[in-house]
Amino acid sequence: MAKQTNPFDWSGGHAALDLVNTLDERPSDAPIDNLATYANVVAFAELAGLISPSLARELRPLTGAINASTARRVRVLREQLYAVLVALHTNRPVPQSALGAITRDIHRAHAARSLVSTTESPTVTSCWTLPAAPEIPLHACALAVEELLLSTDHSQIRKCCAADCAVYFLDTSKAHRRQWCSMRNCGNREKQRRWRSA
Repeated sequence: MAKQTNPFDWSGGHAALDLVNTLDERPSDAPIDNLATYANVVAFAELAGLISPSLARELRPLTGAINASTARRVRVLREQLYAVLVALHTNRPVPQSALGAITRDIHRAHAARSLVSTTESPTVTSCWTLPAAPEIPLHACALAVEELLLSTDHSQIRKCCAADCAVYFLDTSKAHRRQWCSMRNCGNREKQRRWRSA
């Protein structure tokens, strides 16, 4: 089996931030959408740890209108979250339209899960009600967005300081002074730019 390509940026430190960062070169006139197809969405959800590899294998070959619609809805969710992050980052009011759209996706995601008990031990867990439903990657992304917005310290969510980068990340550094999505790329490039202009 051919090795799966990994076009995604994993500098976010949280699956929902990595979701936002799937639109590469966002500030440019020609951004690259790494979630252009349903297969891309499934690959992202798997690599982000939102769905299992076995479920991804079941979902990847699916085709049809519902799959294209699901991929589009994941991209819409991504952009709604981006709008929320921009508002938080710039101390502007968070757009209610974005929160409303995210809320609807979160409600649908919770509705797609059921509580179950295992026969092996007396525990209760949750699982997908329809284990191979094409919308599962969307639901998994929505649950990650919910976790980010409700359970993460928003002061740790940062935007890369490079002028030409719109990558968001979770700053978990000890001093909470991380500035760049990647020191090797944006950090070095921005430092060279500042040095040349000095």
